Amino acid sequence: TELQRLLTNDGDVKISVGSGQIAFDLNNTLLVSKLIEGNYPNYKQVIPAEAKERVTLERETFLNSLRRVSLLASDKTNSIKLNFTKNNIEITANTPEVGEARESLPVAYKGREFSVAFNPEVLMAPLRNLAEDEIFFDLIDEMSPGVLKIQTPFLYVLMPMRVSS
Repeated sequence: TELQRLLTNDGDVKISVGSGQIAFDLNNTLLVSKLIEGNYPNYKQVIPAEAKERVTLERETFLNSLRRVSLLASDKTNSIKLNFTKNNIEITANTPEVGEARESLPVAYKGREFSVAFNPEVLMAPLRNLAEDEIFFDLIDEMSPGVLKIQTPFLYVLMPMRVSS
């Protein structure tokens, strides 16, 4: 954001809140923003309370596989499919005119077999920015939100995509 770009380690920031506005005075720059009226939506409603399935993944390995497979995600659907089986995840994408990409990864998973599809860019976004080696992917079913977690309070909610089999 613009405020993050302007912030430096030295100097003070003066913050003023007025009627419907907030102002940041720093480094000879005044940044003024309008405050949004109303109540913030209840985001907790979209976070699944309890997961039926938990997959433990090595973040960098998972990210690299997603990058490779997503190269063949079609422009039409822009999705990749994750097929979960005992101790394995198969990542697939295809474009009818070009071909199919398929990779399997060993994972810590002992739940039921099922498949779920996600937009690859949305799935890879947190993986690119986390530093942790191990991540947890909590899932309920093919049509419910999935949640990426790490050992800290961080969580990332993903909505699955409907794709034809």
